[in-house]
Amino acid sequence: MAKPLAADYDQQFLLPRSIEEWVPADHPVRFLREFVDELDLTKLGFVVPASVEGRPPYAVSLLLKIWLYGYINRIRSTRKLEVACREHLSLIWLCGTLQPDHNSLWRFWRDNKKALRAVFKRSAELAVANGLVGLVLQALDGTKIQAGASGHSAWTKHRLEQLLAALEAELDQTEAQIEQEGPPEAASAYRLPTHLADKNALREKVQAGLKQMEEIQREHLHPKEPEARRMKCESKNRFGYNAQAVVDAQAGVIVAAEVVNQENDTGLAVPLAQQAAENCGGQAKATVADTGYGGGGDIQQAEQSAVKLVVKPAGDSLAERKAYHAHNFHYDAAQNRVVCPQGRTLDFARQFQQKGQEVLLYRCHNQDCPVRSACTKDQRGRRTIEIWPHTAALQRMRARLKEPATAEQLRQRPALIERVFGQIKQHDGFRRWTVRGLEAVNAQWAMICCALNLRVLYKHWRQATP
Repeated sequence: MAKPLAADYDQQFLLPRSIEEWVPADHPVRFLREFVDELDLTKLGFVVPASVEGRPPYAVSLLLKIWLYGYINRIRSTRKLEVACREHLSLIWLCGTLQPDHNSLWRFWRDNKKALRAVFKRSAELAVANGLVGLVLQALDGTKIQAGASGHSAWTKHRLEQLLAALEAELDQTEAQIEQEGPPEAASAYRLPTHLADKNALREKVQAGLKQMEEIQREHLHPKEPEARRMKCESKNRFGYNAQAVVDAQAGVIVAAEVVNQENDTGLAVPLAQQAAENCGGQAKATVADTGYGGGGDIQQAEQSAVKLVVKPAGDSLAERKAYHAHNFHYDAAQNRVVCPQGRTLDFARQFQQKGQEVLLYRCHNQDCPVRSACTKDQRGRRTIEIWPHTAALQRMRARLKEPATAEQLRQRPALIERVFGQIKQHDGFRRWTVRGLEAVNAQWAMICCALNLRVLYKHWRQATP
């Protein structure tokens, strides 16, 4: 009977094993090493540290490999990465047995936020070069991710105004008392009493907070993370950021990524599609998005920028339920008229300015209309329709969506982009930023998206490896 295999802790080797034998030939860290070694880190903008005295600094390529390894393996803490450099065999191999401490890792992150975003772009370019990006169909969407700062220590405009009023009253009362009775004997002639100085400092801080809220036109502000905004994060109102991504349909490669602090997706479709075109070296035949990107201004901007956006216009779901919704009235620019669902004509009434744009007003004069009560609630039975500069673009988009091929492209959107967000939040467990500030979260989002791209590229590399 064969003896069961067990660990022999007294085993000694005549010659040490080569470090190259520690991981298999098709291991992901081998691909990661190749990916980083082929990058021109200076051109990408990485800060190369110089040390005249003391111990030499760690190489930029080494620290980048460690960070990419961490994000691929869901390790995003500097201290946990430090431990992994000592305990994960594949990372020990990747580091060549070097063990950078958490301070070295953090300084590298702090000094290279912009360059880390360039690494993500390089991953998209590499996917294009390997034929993993088809440029046929791309999906655009965003997801809200909670900020690192706690909401319990946040400021609200109402609370600050109440606190300021209370401080003003208390300070006025204290100053009047000092004028009447004279300063305390312990107080210096050149310095306010301690309790009065503290309240003065608090008042200045509150006033600065209110001024900042007025500048950003918001009712909420976090003193430790002023760039974060209140938004709906996983069905809860929290301070957070809006993370955007564009995914190519062929292999699921993320070709554009950006983080903003606006609460909605208005105005983001064209910049993201243009970033994707820059990263891929060409524009996709169609970029599908949800109705959050379907405002009239967005659709018009996409047309003017030659971005092939496919999106259901905002408000069309309501128009489908209401036969006489304004979206169901057809604008005929050549005839300078509007035609209602009954086929009747609304005549031009006047032109006016609203929100800085020229708006045309058309009015129905058909008093004998059989559906007048269903069409308007006006006491005189008049129906008016406003025609905005983007109305024609909206009508052309609705016409495109009636084509079976375009409608099929739009139906594929959730499977393309929602899957990626699900992988990031559920599989990778990333539901909250671990850094603060818009620049830092942009760097972190770039690393997360880069990690997903490297997983796709690794599968292609493994198949090609003999």
